[in-house]
Amino acid sequence: MSMVAWLLISFAVLMFLGVPIGISLGLSAVGGMLFINNSTDLMTITKRMFEGMNSWALLAIPLYTFAGYTMSKGGISSRLMDFCYAIVGHIYGGLAHVNVLASMIFAGISGSAVADTAGVSGMFMPTMIKKGYSKELTVTVTGVSSTVGIIIPPSIPMVVIAGICSISTGKMFLGGIIPGILIGLSQMIISYIFAKKEKVQPEPGHFQMSEVWRTFKGSWPALLMPVIIIGTITAGIVSPTEAGAIAVVYGLICGGLVYRELKWADLKFCFTETVRVSARIFVVIGCAKLYTIMLTTAGFDKWLTGAMLGVSTNPTVILLMILLLFFIVTMFMESIAALTLFMPIIFPIAMSVGIDPIVLGVLVTVMIGVGLVTPPVGMCIYVACDIMKITVGSTLKYLLWYILGTFVVIGILIAFPQLITALGAFV
Repeated sequence: MSMVAWLLISFAVLMFLGVPIGISLGLSAVGGMLFINNSTDLMTITKRMFEGMNSWALLAIPLYTFAGYTMSKGGISSRLMDFCYAIVGHIYGGLAHVNVLASMIFAGISGSAVADTAGVSGMFMPTMIKKGYSKELTVTVTGVSSTVGIIIPPSIPMVVIAGICSISTGKMFLGGIIPGILIGLSQMIISYIFAKKEKVQPEPGHFQMSEVWRTFKGSWPALLMPVIIIGTITAGIVSPTEAGAIAVVYGLICGGLVYRELKWADLKFCFTETVRVSARIFVVIGCAKLYTIMLTTAGFDKWLTGAMLGVSTNPTVILLMILLLFFIVTMFMESIAALTLFMPIIFPIAMSVGIDPIVLGVLVTVMIGVGLVTPPVGMCIYVACDIMKITVGSTLKYLLWYILGTFVVIGILIAFPQLITALGAFV
């Protein structure tokens, strides 16, 4: 058995047995080292893992995570929902549109799709059900809308991609704005159609600028956070990681002093959850780094490069193959692990055929969003289903249409990559 076969099969078996993905990657990699030398060097293992985690760019992950939790616990949720309701609540299927718009705005605060599912959008699901939306549609809208959280900046996967590929995090952030808006609009259109089909009772009232202004006055401190993050980065004042530190301070000020809803118990929760989430991510990154080194040692990168370029050297065809690879991989593997494993291998292939690195990074991030709601390992849809106590299978009749809508947007972005690069051109 070749070492590549050992690495792939052992990892698949461990995942099938329910071993956490980070541990599965680490054990498979150590097994690969034994495969070569019949021995392992503990110092080499720890050094390689630390190299994967030791990145200034990756420090942004716990910072944005903590900022998102402080804003969520600090009074943003109800004010944000009121503001979104004032804007789109009057449209037929208004509560579904509010769910999507709230996710688009909260995306600029947390940078995490799962945090959005369990946070702002998750809190809104009981209200939708009371208003006549089916549980299946409610859960689906909540799950798919939260994936915008990794597309509209800040974005944890974009931070990881930028760190791995040594490309501009600021340009990646700007590149995600228009695609995120387009995906949000596609979700609203599909929600409108399903609301009509389910004959949901329309929300009372109509659009009033005075109501928008009233709710804006109550929510503007929270809405200002993404502006501060993106503004300071694009102006060249701070790095994305430093912007994360600013976001933490701003979140504490908003939650503790402006809204006065952030208590000491909430801070304890924010700290513990940030440590838990960040530790899990960094363990996966460290173990995936070790696993990637073993794959490269075994020649997997050369095999994959030859296989892709053997099919075509056309940039569009290569880009489609890369996106298909990430779609399949993220159906079974956590997004951060998939990025850490495959981006170091995929990136040189993309560059060799002239694919824009920002376009590549943003489209891979969008495809990861699809993976977050695609069984068997669609974390966002599983979190939403778990909250409402329903099965993932019952949501498929809705879920497939939202995924199709995202694919349509991906097709538009591939045809018109200027939609991704336009804003970054001003930096």
